[in-house]
Amino acid sequence: MSQRKGFGRNHDFCLMMVLSLEKTSKAIIGNVQRGLHHSLRGTLKDTRILYFAFMKKRTIITMVLVGILGLAQAQNNSISDKHLQSVTAISRVLGDGRKVETVVLQYDTPISNKSLSAESYRVEDKEVTRIYANKVPERAQQGVDGQYVIIEVKAEVDLNAQPQKPTEADKEKKQERDRMQGGPGLRAGWSTGGNDKYPGNAVVTQIADIKTSKGKNYKANTLPIESTSEKCLVADDFRQEEFISPYTGQVLPYNIYLPKDYNPAEHYPLVLFIHDAGVASGGVTHTLYQGNGATSWAEPEAQARHKCIVVAPEYPVITIDDNWNYSHHLDATIALLKELKTKYSIDPKRIYTTGQSMGCMSSIVLMLKEPDLFAGALLVAGKWNPSLMGPLDRQNIWIISCEGDTSSNSLQGQAVELWRSQGTKVSEATWDMTLPKEQLSEEANKMRAEGNHLLFTHLTGGNHRATWFVAYGIEGVQDWLFEQHK
Repeated sequence: MSQRKGFGRNHDFCLMMVLSLEKTSKAIIGNVQRGLHHSLRGTLKDTRILYFAFMKKRTIITMVLVGILGLAQAQNNSISDKHLQSVTAISRVLGDGRKVETVVLQYDTPISNKSLSAESYRVEDKEVTRIYANKVPERAQQGVDGQYVIIEVKAEVDLNAQPQKPTEADKEKKQERDRMQGGPGLRAGWSTGGNDKYPGNAVVTQIADIKTSKGKNYKANTLPIESTSEKCLVADDFRQEEFISPYTGQVLPYNIYLPKDYNPAEHYPLVLFIHDAGVASGGVTHTLYQGNGATSWAEPEAQARHKCIVVAPEYPVITIDDNWNYSHHLDATIALLKELKTKYSIDPKRIYTTGQSMGCMSSIVLMLKEPDLFAGALLVAGKWNPSLMGPLDRQNIWIISCEGDTSSNSLQGQAVELWRSQGTKVSEATWDMTLPKEQLSEEANKMRAEGNHLLFTHLTGGNHRATWFVAYGIEGVQDWLFEQHK
């Protein structure tokens, strides 16, 4: 690993070189300009020769300047403290996306735990909650002298979080897409750009002196240091694969999680998660980072209760739209599940689907197309044409929608009334979405106790996106889903 020693001296040297080259550049330009002036009395050929000579020298000087400034910038992004060996940002995926929760600094010698406090370091754009030393690069209840400094930062769900604002380039892309598809809005088969970012890096500054376990002082350093590596808990345990659609030959990228002690001799339930339109056409891991719809089933606590395989495709386009159109990618998804059943030990009677927004709508269509494939579904913040949902009253379905999501809440409510008119009982309740997960699980268990196979939960207030910030990772809901069998 490169270390940035004597950065100040190197930086001053780079500036001196830039200034020197700037002087040289001006001198050359002046000479060439005078030459061009005199050449006006000469031939046109002489003028061209002088002009191209000037341009060549100018290009060389520009390249040298860029190289020197690039070197300075590269040094600025590397480790600046000679005692610091690495900086690792550790993140976790919450309902509203991936967030850094721990930063681990590795030093060249054990650090005194007593010399550390919550004011020893600053982490850019994050609230530091605890700082302590440890012998291993992980969190602990109590700090001990060790080679690692652990910085814990606040990471919690923001129920009002919104996607990043589109740039001018994004707006131009959207206008072009709207023009090509014949009108504004999302259309099945079209890309949304997948440009949302869910960063997992951290920038740390040591703002107070610290000591080694032997009493040596490591002075504060006001130069920010960026993480040299990143880890995302649980999401990193997924493997990335590709499936070739038998219908179109197109590639469908997907993520798959296998239990830690996966045994081909056993049979495992499978959970399919389908993302919303916000990350369509993004990188394959976008669906893992944008929220915990996939990772919540692979969390250690969830796996301890229900070992399962988790599959999360990353769709290159919008699979479904508000005009009830859908793309061939849903047929490819069914083909993918059938292929996975031949590759892994999957219990065919315990295959489940879940999704948010576009993913919820996609799950509904998959159940209508393949009524015998899924044992149960968790439908989050979505909808479908209520008049077409009658046959789903025979399925095991739990719908979760925010009251603030008028479209989803209204149309799913119409589907529920249709099921009731067909003689099927539906459990219905309203939960306070700000309750802790433990209390939400208790509310879920009350609904489970009613014994109905169709359930509809309204979350108070909120908005469309906030629904999936809350819906996944509720133990009572997860327990209900795994109770369902074909």
